[in-house]
Amino acid sequence: MLRHIRHAEINRPQWDALIHQAPNGLIYALTWYLDSVSPGWEALVREEDGRYVAGLPLPVQRKFGLRYLRQPLFAQQLGLFSLAPPAAADWQQVARLLGRFRFITQYAFNTGNAELLGVGQPGLAGVPFTTYYLSLRPPYEQLLAGYKPNRRWRLNQARRRGLRVEPTTDIDLMVQIFAENTAPKIYGVIGEAYEYRILRALYARAHQEGLATMWQVRGASGEVLAMGLLFRFRQHLTYIFNCSTRAGKEAGAISVLLDEVLRAHAGQDLLFDFEAPEVPNVAHFYSSFGPAPAPYLAIAANRLPWPVRQLKAARTALYRRLRPRPAAGENNQG
Repeated sequence: MLRHIRHAEINRPQWDALIHQAPNGLIYALTWYLDSVSPGWEALVREEDGRYVAGLPLPVQRKFGLRYLRQPLFAQQLGLFSLAPPAAADWQQVARLLGRFRFITQYAFNTGNAELLGVGQPGLAGVPFTTYYLSLRPPYEQLLAGYKPNRRWRLNQARRRGLRVEPTTDIDLMVQIFAENTAPKIYGVIGEAYEYRILRALYARAHQEGLATMWQVRGASGEVLAMGLLFRFRQHLTYIFNCSTRAGKEAGAISVLLDEVLRAHAGQDLLFDFEAPEVPNVAHFYSSFGPAPAPYLAIAANRLPWPVRQLKAARTALYRRLRPRPAAGENNQG
């Protein structure tokens, strides 16, 4: 039976062993990763013979005395990780235990929790989101043949500009490029006190564990035009973060970067996760590399008292009015 345990009760070695062994284990669910993106996280766990055999991370937040769930930044998918396929009774327990939270801004299950899609499970209705997965087992020539014709044409145009891709470890430059070129277009970015601090911490630990690689694209004159950060965990290679200058977007630098990453890992037993956001232009760009759509379920709940719901609705309406709208094509990465 699954039970809810607080942060201090979590057996960290047992938890990490579960994530390493579960067929759907993801880097997002390792203890050190959750510590960075959701300090004080809690969990639902099931134990058998003194070890964890199933677990679901709970990114608990607290505000005005309210405990609620919010999907963490830099952790696209959480959900249930289990050594054996979950039974209907497991999902009933998940629904009951999650139902104790009166407010869930969003909680995303993982692509391995496919039984939640379609007809779904009682008490766990939500909205399907989509990322894109590309198997890197085929040789590069086969991967390239899977690109859409327009993507191959754009790559050829970009290569004529003399762009070159190389590894790097300069997380400070990545943050700087993002802060100068992308952050001003996103409402609510805090910066070094939040997003950049978490990104730096994740990179530092992942690099220490040998799970991080970073690439950069230089122009013909040597300037860095774009950068990409990837985390590798088991057979999963996740495109976790990227940035580009205006000149980089005009030159198609991200296209060249992604193509080089796929070339470098072609023929390996890896699944490349584009970690696509729910942004049509970006999703269209990623899909041009020939991946398969990978759906997962995200749920939300608001069982707050009526006055509190009204207050939050008013704040949301104000946010939407103040939030700047991106210009046409702004999210197109080339």
